[in-house]
Amino acid sequence: MNKTKNTFLDINNAYIFFCASVYLGMFWSLHFFWFPNYPKTLNVGNYYDAIIPQTNQATKFFFITIPIMALAILIMLITEWRSKLIWVPLAWIPGLTAPVIIQQKFIEDINNQFKAGVTDPVILQKLLKDWMFWNDVRWIILTVMWLITMYFFIAKTRRHEE
Repeated sequence: MNKTKNTFLDINNAYIFFCASVYLGMFWSLHFFWFPNYPKTLNVGNYYDAIIPQTNQATKFFFITIPIMALAILIMLITEWRSKLIWVPLAWIPGLTAPVIIQQKFIEDINNQFKAGVTDPVILQKLLKDWMFWNDVRWIILTVMWLITMYFFIAKTRRHEE
């Protein structure tokens, strides 16, 4: 393989790892830093500013990065087709699709209810619980995907050392 192609593939695969790391960092932060405080600190008067601007920004960011990541995964799939690491991009297909589906099918509805304005504290706590649950599902999936991606880079490095 020529040097330019190798460099392109390294950048491609690094982009996947970059996205996996950003995704992972966001969900680990949600799970460990924000979620534990939400039920006791958020109320109908302050939840909006604690959730909606951040989710809007995340949506804009991932609206750009995820399609590029999907393309990068496709390139990884093609270039690893006959290798022992073909399972990595194959794992990324559901590993990227599932969090997006969860966002669209479950979380987006909750976000829309948040945006519309929740005035009942009981409903707010139920929505927060559901919102946190579905984001935790994505947290687990993306943690596994980050570990798989890390394995990919370790395996590639070890293969080149042999």
